[in-house]
Amino acid sequence: MQTQTRVPEPPEPMEVRRRESPTDRGRAYGYAVTALAAIWLAVVLISIYAPDLVSGIQQDRFPLAALVGPLAGLAATKSVARAFTRMTEGTGSWPVYVAAVIGIWLAVALVSIYAPVTVTGADPTSLPLGALIAPIAGAILTGTLTELFAATKP
Repeated sequence: MQTQTRVPEPPEPMEVRRRESPTDRGRAYGYAVTALAAIWLAVVLISIYAPDLVSGIQQDRFPLAALVGPLAGLAATKSVARAFTRMTEGTGSWPVYVAAVIGIWLAVALVSIYAPVTVTGADPTSLPLGALIAPIAGAILTGTLTELFAATKP
């Protein structure tokens, strides 16, 4: 009688990383470009159509949204770039991430353009609080969303 000695196979590692294919990388680029396009389209619309800060006796106008919008857009761009560097292993969560970024910046554009303007003082000063607060909130929400999605790797 012949006995066979069988060598057990080594256990599989808990986390097996799959190799990234060029199509996955291309899809990730496409998703990142889509998210960035949504952000910057919203920034352009905010800069053009949001109400101006109007103050003084001569009712001087200052495009407050044209100053705040691009700064918030830069912060959101940094968040998307961070997401791209952290989430390129799999493209499974990218569509949800991009849809959320588009939703955030669509809301930012709508609030910035259509929110009522606060009028104060005797001369009256018109302060567009929506155009001031919404882009900053959009940048913060985009950063928070990036951290959430980067923490849940596929």
